[in-house]
Amino acid sequence: MWHIVRRELKNKRWSLLAYCLGSLLVLLLYVATYEASLNSMQQLQELVKTYPKGLLDAIGLSDLSLDTIEKYLNSKHFSLMWPIMAIILAISRGGSQFAGEIQNGTIGLLLSQPVERWRIFAAKYLAGLITIIVFVVVSTFGSIPLAYAFGFDSHPMILVSTAILLTLFMWSVYSLAVMLSVWANEKGTVYALAGSIMIFMYVAYIVSLLADSLSGLKYYSLFHYFDTQAVLAIGHIGWESYAVFGGLIVATSIAAIWRFLQRDVSV
Repeated sequence: MWHIVRRELKNKRWSLLAYCLGSLLVLLLYVATYEASLNSMQQLQELVKTYPKGLLDAIGLSDLSLDTIEKYLNSKHFSLMWPIMAIILAISRGGSQFAGEIQNGTIGLLLSQPVERWRIFAAKYLAGLITIIVFVVVSTFGSIPLAYAFGFDSHPMILVSTAILLTLFMWSVYSLAVMLSVWANEKGTVYALAGSIMIFMYVAYIVSLLADSLSGLKYYSLFHYFDTQAVLAIGHIGWESYAVFGGLIVATSIAAIWRFLQRDVSV
């Protein structure tokens, strides 16, 4: 089992490295501009007064005090750029785990090994989860040395809570992609379906914030429970976030392993 985990991590180490370096470069850009942004904050506050409150909530600008580097990173990075990178990485990993193997014709070789199917599933799933944890750790805690390098205070305990929320969100997307992957024959199908689901959820979330009559739509979107503004301000994660992300992870994981154990794949 562990040799499968090592193989998965080794084969995809360069793409993970690229994502981690990319996240660090984005963090570097935003940390370096923090002081300049504080100087122009008064003008920004006057500008956003004309924006709908729902839109400000969606892009993480409802709290413009930005008195900590973490609040600033939320408005610039964790509520905007980070989810895009995380979703792309999670879906690409989930899609390639099983549908990618079927598409490339390598699933037969994998299943022909003297290893139970559930162990194969667990190994590939675990490799993706390790990828998620590494990316979250780098893209979250990488802000600490960068902040100190530019002379800003950082708050590690808040970042611990942030890392938990980011992991739950990314794990949910990954688990959804894995579930689709064990049903599909091509990874492109997984990318299209999972991507469409995430776009629908994001649109539903934005619409719910802008139209009071449709406010109930937000409860069907993962982005409603991905409250980076609260966690980066005070380190708080609502119980609803734990319940929704945890429930989705468990449900999709069970569905995925059941399908993988039942699926007839020619070897």
